[in-house]
Amino acid sequence: MLRDAAAAPRLPRRDAAATSVLDPLQEKVLQLQRDAGNAAVTQLVRGDGTTNASVPEDAASIEQAKGLFLQGAAAYDIGQFGKAYDFFTRASELAPRASLQFSRAQALRRMGAHREQAIALYKEYLVTGDGKRDADATKGIKELDTPASTGDLELDAAAAKTIFDKGAALYEQRDFAHAYDEFTRAGELADRPGITFSRAQALRRLGGHREEAIELYRAYLATKHGVRDKDANDAINELATPESTGDLDKDVETSRSIFDKGARLYDAGDFAHAYDEFSRAGELTDRPGILFSRAQALKRLGGRRDEAMSLYQQYLDNGQGARQADAMAALEDLRTKGVAK
Repeated sequence: MLRDAAAAPRLPRRDAAATSVLDPLQEKVLQLQRDAGNAAVTQLVRGDGTTNASVPEDAASIEQAKGLFLQGAAAYDIGQFGKAYDFFTRASELAPRASLQFSRAQALRRMGAHREQAIALYKEYLVTGDGKRDADATKGIKELDTPASTGDLELDAAAAKTIFDKGAALYEQRDFAHAYDEFTRAGELADRPGITFSRAQALRRLGGHREEAIELYRAYLATKHGVRDKDANDAINELATPESTGDLDKDVETSRSIFDKGARLYDAGDFAHAYDEFSRAGELTDRPGILFSRAQALKRLGGRRDEAMSLYQQYLDNGQGARQADAMAALEDLRTKGVAK
Protein backbone atom coordinates (compact mmCIF):
# COMPACT_ATOMS: atom_id res chain seq x y z
CA MET A 1 0.00 0.00 0.00
CA LEU A 2 1.10 3.61 -0.48
CA ARG A 3 2.81 5.04 2.56
CA ASP A 4 1.52 8.58 2.01
CA ALA A 5 -2.16 8.50 2.83
CA ALA A 6 -2.66 11.93 1.32
CA ALA A 7 -1.47 10.68 -2.06
CA ALA A 8 -4.13 8.06 -2.67
CA PRO A 9 -7.80 7.38 -2.02
CA ARG A 10 -8.44 5.88 1.39
CA LEU A 11 -8.68 2.16 0.68
CA PRO A 12 -9.76 -0.63 2.99
CA ARG A 13 -7.27 -3.17 4.27
CA ARG A 14 -6.79 -6.13 1.99
CA ASP A 15 -8.08 -8.38 4.74
CA ALA A 16 -11.23 -6.29 5.18
CA ALA A 17 -14.61 -7.93 4.96
CA ALA A 18 -15.65 -9.04 1.50
CA THR A 19 -18.69 -6.81 1.69
CA SER A 20 -16.57 -3.62 1.38
CA VAL A 21 -17.63 -1.69 -1.70
CA LEU A 22 -15.07 0.32 -3.67
CA ASP A 23 -15.64 2.82 -6.40
CA PRO A 24 -14.12 1.94 -9.83
CA LEU A 25 -11.06 4.13 -9.27
CA GLN A 26 -10.26 2.52 -5.91
CA GLU A 27 -10.69 -0.92 -7.46
CA LYS A 28 -8.25 -0.01 -10.20
CA VAL A 29 -5.70 1.36 -7.75
CA LEU A 30 -5.75 -1.93 -5.84
CA GLN A 31 -5.52 -3.91 -9.06
CA LEU A 32 -2.47 -1.93 -10.19
CA GLN A 33 -0.84 -2.45 -6.83
CA ARG A 34 -1.46 -6.18 -7.01
CA ASP A 35 -0.31 -6.53 -10.60
CA ALA A 36 2.64 -4.16 -10.64
CA GLY A 37 3.70 -3.53 -7.08
CA ASN A 38 5.31 -0.32 -5.93
CA ALA A 39 8.67 -1.25 -7.47
CA ALA A 40 7.12 -1.25 -10.93
CA VAL A 41 5.29 1.99 -10.20
CA THR A 42 8.61 3.54 -9.16
CA GLN A 43 10.12 2.52 -12.48
CA LEU A 44 7.22 4.06 -14.36
CA VAL A 45 7.35 7.34 -12.47
CA ARG A 46 11.10 7.79 -12.35
CA GLY A 47 12.20 7.96 -15.95
CA ASP A 48 15.75 9.11 -16.67
CA GLY A 49 14.82 12.36 -18.44
CA THR A 50 13.29 15.48 -16.96
CA THR A 51 11.12 18.10 -18.58
CA ASN A 52 11.04 20.89 -16.05
CA ALA A 53 13.77 22.88 -14.40
CA SER A 54 15.53 20.96 -11.66
CA VAL A 55 13.78 21.33 -8.33
CA PRO A 56 14.75 20.09 -4.88
CA GLU A 57 13.16 16.74 -4.23
CA ASP A 58 12.75 14.84 -1.03
CA ALA A 59 11.66 11.31 -0.31
CA ALA A 60 8.18 12.40 0.76
CA SER A 61 7.59 14.29 -2.50
CA ILE A 62 8.78 11.39 -4.61
CA GLU A 63 6.61 8.98 -2.65
CA GLN A 64 3.59 11.25 -3.08
CA ALA A 65 4.31 11.50 -6.81
CA LYS A 66 4.30 7.73 -7.04
CA GLY A 67 0.89 7.58 -5.37
CA LEU A 68 -0.51 10.28 -7.64
CA PHE A 69 0.84 8.53 -10.70
CA LEU A 70 -0.81 5.32 -9.56
CA GLN A 71 -4.15 7.07 -9.17
CA GLY A 72 -3.72 8.70 -12.56
CA ALA A 73 -3.00 5.35 -14.17
CA ALA A 74 -6.09 3.89 -12.52
CA ALA A 75 -8.25 6.79 -13.71
CA TYR A 76 -6.82 6.44 -17.21
CA ASP A 77 -7.63 2.74 -17.33
CA ILE A 78 -11.29 3.34 -16.52
CA GLY A 79 -11.62 6.15 -19.05
CA GLN A 80 -11.41 9.14 -16.70
CA PHE A 81 -8.83 10.91 -18.83
CA GLY A 82 -9.40 14.40 -17.41
CA LYS A 83 -8.75 13.20 -13.88
CA ALA A 84 -5.79 11.14 -15.08
CA TYR A 85 -4.27 14.26 -16.63
CA ASP A 86 -4.71 16.18 -13.38
CA PHE A 87 -3.10 13.42 -11.32
CA PHE A 88 -0.17 13.15 -13.75
CA THR A 89 0.27 16.92 -13.77
CA ARG A 90 0.41 17.18 -9.99
CA ALA A 91 2.84 14.24 -9.86
CA SER A 92 5.03 16.07 -12.38
CA GLU A 93 5.00 19.19 -10.21
CA LEU A 94 6.31 17.16 -7.29
CA ALA A 95 8.86 15.08 -9.19
CA PRO A 96 9.44 16.19 -12.82
CA ARG A 97 10.01 13.14 -15.02
CA ALA A 98 9.98 12.64 -18.77
CA SER A 99 7.64 9.68 -18.34
CA LEU A 100 5.07 11.92 -16.68
CA GLN A 101 5.11 14.34 -19.62
CA PHE A 102 4.40 11.38 -21.87
CA SER A 103 1.55 10.25 -19.60
CA ARG A 104 0.06 13.75 -19.57
CA ALA A 105 0.15 13.81 -23.38
CA GLN A 106 -1.53 10.41 -23.55
CA ALA A 107 -4.32 11.54 -21.24
CA LEU A 108 -4.97 14.69 -23.27
CA ARG A 109 -4.99 12.74 -26.52
CA ARG A 110 -7.55 10.30 -25.16
CA MET A 111 -9.63 13.13 -23.68
CA GLY A 112 -9.88 14.96 -27.00
CA ALA A 113 -10.30 18.67 -27.78
CA HIS A 114 -6.80 19.33 -26.40
CA ARG A 115 -4.90 18.45 -29.55
CA GLU A 116 -2.30 21.23 -29.56
CA GLN A 117 -1.50 20.77 -25.87
CA ALA A 118 -1.04 17.03 -26.37
CA ILE A 119 1.27 17.57 -29.35
CA ALA A 120 3.34 20.07 -27.32
CA LEU A 121 3.71 17.57 -24.46
CA TYR A 122 4.71 14.74 -26.81
CA LYS A 123 7.36 17.03 -28.31
CA GLU A 124 8.58 18.01 -24.85
CA TYR A 125 8.93 14.33 -24.03
CA LEU A 126 10.93 13.65 -27.20
CA VAL A 127 13.31 16.52 -26.42
CA THR A 128 14.24 14.96 -23.07
CA GLY A 129 15.97 12.09 -24.83
CA ASP A 130 14.38 9.56 -22.48
CA GLY A 131 13.83 7.31 -25.49
CA LYS A 132 11.62 4.69 -23.92
CA ARG A 133 8.38 5.88 -25.51
CA ASP A 134 9.74 7.78 -28.52
CA ALA A 135 7.92 5.58 -31.01
CA ASP A 136 4.61 6.02 -29.19
CA ALA A 137 5.12 9.78 -28.85
CA THR A 138 5.94 10.08 -32.55
CA LYS A 139 2.87 8.03 -33.39
CA GLY A 140 0.73 10.23 -31.13
CA ILE A 141 1.98 13.38 -32.85
CA LYS A 142 1.30 11.90 -36.28
CA GLU A 143 -2.23 10.98 -35.25
CA LEU A 144 -2.97 14.46 -33.92
CA ASP A 145 -1.09 16.69 -36.32
CA THR A 146 -2.44 17.97 -39.62
CA PRO A 147 -0.78 16.47 -42.71
CA ALA A 148 1.48 18.89 -44.54
CA SER A 149 -0.02 20.45 -47.62
CA THR A 150 1.09 18.82 -50.86
CA GLY A 151 0.64 22.03 -52.80
CA ASP A 152 -1.90 20.28 -54.96
CA LEU A 153 -5.35 21.73 -54.19
CA GLU A 154 -7.23 18.62 -55.29
CA LEU A 155 -5.03 16.24 -53.32
CA ASP A 156 -5.28 18.41 -50.20
CA ALA A 157 -9.06 18.63 -50.58
CA ALA A 158 -9.30 14.85 -50.87
CA ALA A 159 -7.16 14.35 -47.77
CA ALA A 160 -9.26 16.92 -45.88
CA LYS A 161 -12.45 15.10 -46.86
CA THR A 162 -11.08 11.81 -45.53
CA ILE A 163 -10.22 13.47 -42.21
CA PHE A 164 -13.58 15.26 -42.10
CA ASP A 165 -15.45 12.00 -42.73
CA LYS A 166 -13.62 10.45 -39.78
CA GLY A 167 -14.77 13.39 -37.67
CA ALA A 168 -18.34 13.01 -38.91
CA ALA A 169 -18.32 9.34 -37.89
CA LEU A 170 -17.04 10.26 -34.42
CA TYR A 171 -19.71 12.96 -34.16
CA GLU A 172 -22.42 10.41 -34.94
CA GLN A 173 -20.96 8.23 -32.18
CA ARG A 174 -21.31 11.24 -29.83
CA ASP A 175 -17.55 11.49 -29.43
CA PHE A 176 -17.70 15.24 -29.87
CA ALA A 177 -14.24 15.96 -28.48
CA HIS A 178 -12.42 13.83 -31.04
CA ALA A 179 -14.85 14.87 -33.77
CA TYR A 180 -13.78 18.46 -33.08
CA ASP A 181 -10.13 17.46 -33.39
CA GLU A 182 -10.71 15.82 -36.77
CA PHE A 183 -12.81 18.71 -38.07
CA THR A 184 -10.03 21.07 -37.01
CA ARG A 185 -7.40 19.03 -38.81
CA ALA A 186 -9.56 19.00 -41.94
CA GLY A 187 -10.03 22.76 -41.73
CA GLU A 188 -6.30 23.36 -41.40
CA LEU A 189 -5.74 21.46 -44.62
CA ALA A 190 -8.67 22.88 -46.59
CA ASP A 191 -10.43 25.97 -45.26
CA ARG A 192 -14.16 25.47 -45.91
CA PRO A 193 -17.15 27.27 -44.30
CA GLY A 194 -18.89 23.93 -43.69
CA ILE A 195 -15.91 22.69 -41.69
CA THR A 196 -15.99 25.81 -39.52
CA PHE A 197 -19.68 25.17 -38.84
CA SER A 198 -18.97 21.53 -37.96
CA ARG A 199 -16.25 22.54 -35.52
CA ALA A 200 -18.72 24.86 -33.78
CA GLN A 201 -21.33 22.12 -33.63
CA ALA A 202 -18.89 19.68 -32.06
CA LEU A 203 -17.87 22.17 -29.36
CA ARG A 204 -21.48 23.04 -28.61
CA ARG A 205 -22.39 19.39 -28.19
CA LEU A 206 -19.25 18.73 -26.14
CA GLY A 207 -19.96 21.53 -23.69
CA GLY A 208 -17.54 23.53 -21.60
CA HIS A 209 -16.30 25.52 -24.61
CA ARG A 210 -19.14 27.97 -25.04
CA GLU A 211 -17.18 31.07 -26.04
CA GLU A 212 -15.08 29.15 -28.56
CA ALA A 213 -18.22 27.67 -30.12
CA ILE A 214 -19.85 31.10 -30.39
CA GLU A 215 -16.70 32.46 -32.03
CA LEU A 216 -16.73 29.66 -34.61
CA TYR A 217 -20.43 30.14 -35.39
CA ARG A 218 -19.76 33.82 -35.96
CA ALA A 219 -16.77 33.00 -38.14
CA TYR A 220 -19.04 30.77 -40.21
CA LEU A 221 -21.65 33.52 -40.57
CA ALA A 222 -18.93 35.94 -41.67
CA THR A 223 -18.16 33.70 -44.67
CA LYS A 224 -21.64 34.44 -46.08
CA HIS A 225 -21.93 30.76 -46.94
CA GLY A 226 -25.61 30.93 -46.11
CA VAL A 227 -26.48 27.24 -46.02
CA ARG A 228 -26.52 26.90 -42.22
CA ASP A 229 -27.01 30.52 -41.20
CA LYS A 230 -30.26 29.85 -39.32
CA ASP A 231 -28.73 26.95 -37.40
CA ALA A 232 -25.68 29.06 -36.55
CA ASN A 233 -27.82 31.95 -35.30
CA ASP A 234 -30.04 29.61 -33.29
CA ALA A 235 -26.96 28.05 -31.68
CA ILE A 236 -25.52 31.46 -30.80
CA ASN A 237 -28.81 32.42 -29.16
CA GLU A 238 -28.71 29.17 -27.18
CA LEU A 239 -25.14 29.70 -26.00
CA ALA A 240 -24.99 33.45 -25.48
CA THR A 241 -26.02 35.20 -22.28
CA PRO A 242 -29.29 37.15 -22.54
CA GLU A 243 -28.81 40.89 -22.55
CA SER A 244 -29.61 42.70 -19.33
CA THR A 245 -33.06 44.26 -19.30
CA GLY A 246 -31.94 46.98 -16.92
CA ASP A 247 -34.49 45.68 -14.41
CA LEU A 248 -32.55 43.94 -11.64
CA ASP A 249 -35.47 41.81 -10.49
CA LYS A 250 -36.12 40.52 -14.01
CA ASP A 251 -32.42 39.84 -14.60
CA VAL A 252 -32.15 37.94 -11.32
CA GLU A 253 -35.21 35.86 -12.23
CA THR A 254 -33.73 35.01 -15.65
CA SER A 255 -30.36 34.25 -14.11
CA ARG A 256 -31.95 31.87 -11.62
CA SER A 257 -33.80 30.08 -14.40
CA ILE A 258 -30.52 29.58 -16.28
CA PHE A 259 -28.76 28.51 -13.08
CA ASP A 260 -31.50 25.96 -12.33
CA LYS A 261 -30.99 24.47 -15.78
CA GLY A 262 -27.28 24.16 -14.98
CA ALA A 263 -28.08 22.53 -11.64
CA ARG A 264 -30.19 19.89 -13.38
CA LEU A 265 -27.38 19.19 -15.83
CA TYR A 266 -24.92 18.96 -12.94
CA ASP A 267 -27.14 16.46 -11.11
CA ALA A 268 -27.36 14.44 -14.32
CA GLY A 269 -23.54 14.28 -14.50
CA ASP A 270 -23.26 16.62 -17.50
CA PHE A 271 -20.68 18.88 -15.88
CA ALA A 272 -19.51 20.52 -19.11
CA HIS A 273 -22.93 21.89 -20.05
CA ALA A 274 -23.66 22.67 -16.40
CA TYR A 275 -20.56 24.85 -16.41
CA ASP A 276 -21.83 26.65 -19.50
CA GLU A 277 -25.18 27.41 -17.88
CA PHE A 278 -23.61 28.51 -14.60
CA SER A 279 -21.35 30.83 -16.60
CA ARG A 280 -24.32 32.34 -18.45
CA ALA A 281 -26.14 32.88 -15.16
CA GLY A 282 -23.08 34.56 -13.66
CA GLU A 283 -22.67 36.87 -16.62
CA LEU A 284 -26.21 38.13 -16.14
CA THR A 285 -26.10 38.57 -12.36
CA ASP A 286 -22.81 38.31 -10.51
CA ARG A 287 -23.43 36.28 -7.35
CA PRO A 288 -20.79 34.48 -5.20
CA GLY A 289 -22.68 31.18 -5.24
CA ILE A 290 -22.46 31.01 -9.01
CA LEU A 291 -18.66 31.28 -8.87
CA PHE A 292 -18.62 28.32 -6.49
CA SER A 293 -20.91 26.29 -8.77
CA ARG A 294 -18.73 27.01 -11.81
CA ALA A 295 -15.69 25.82 -9.87
CA GLN A 296 -17.51 22.69 -8.77
CA ALA A 297 -18.49 21.85 -12.34
CA LEU A 298 -14.92 22.21 -13.61
CA LYS A 299 -13.59 20.19 -10.70
CA ARG A 300 -15.95 17.33 -11.51
CA LEU A 301 -15.23 17.63 -15.23
CA GLY A 302 -11.49 17.13 -14.79
CA GLY A 303 -8.68 18.29 -17.02
CA ARG A 304 -9.23 21.96 -16.14
CA ARG A 305 -7.59 22.12 -12.76
CA ASP A 306 -6.06 25.59 -13.08
CA GLU A 307 -9.39 27.14 -14.07
CA ALA A 308 -11.20 25.42 -11.20
CA MET A 309 -8.57 26.62 -8.73
CA SER A 310 -8.87 30.17 -10.03
CA LEU A 311 -12.66 30.14 -9.59
CA TYR A 312 -12.44 28.75 -6.05
CA GLN A 313 -9.91 31.46 -5.20
CA GLN A 314 -12.18 34.16 -6.63
CA TYR A 315 -15.03 32.80 -4.53
CA LEU A 316 -12.90 32.84 -1.39
CA ASP A 317 -11.59 36.33 -2.13
CA ASN A 318 -15.17 37.55 -2.43
CA GLY A 319 -15.71 36.46 1.16
CA GLN A 320 -19.50 36.49 0.94
CA GLY A 321 -20.45 32.93 0.07
CA ALA A 322 -21.79 30.28 2.42
CA ARG A 323 -19.46 27.56 1.12
CA GLN A 324 -16.11 28.99 2.22
CA ALA A 325 -14.99 25.83 4.02
CA ASP A 326 -15.92 23.62 1.07
CA ALA A 327 -14.11 25.92 -1.33
CA MET A 328 -10.98 25.95 0.84
CA ALA A 329 -10.98 22.16 1.07
CA ALA A 330 -11.46 21.70 -2.67
CA LEU A 331 -8.78 24.25 -3.48
CA GLU A 332 -6.30 22.59 -1.15
CA ASP A 333 -6.98 19.16 -2.66
CA LEU A 334 -6.54 20.50 -6.18
CA ARG A 335 -3.26 22.14 -5.21
CA THR A 336 -1.79 19.20 -3.37
CA LYS A 337 -3.37 16.15 -5.03
CA GLY A 338 -4.38 17.42 -8.45
CA VAL A 339 -7.94 16.12 -8.03
CA ALA A 340 -10.60 16.89 -5.44
CA LYS A 341 -13.75 14.99 -4.59
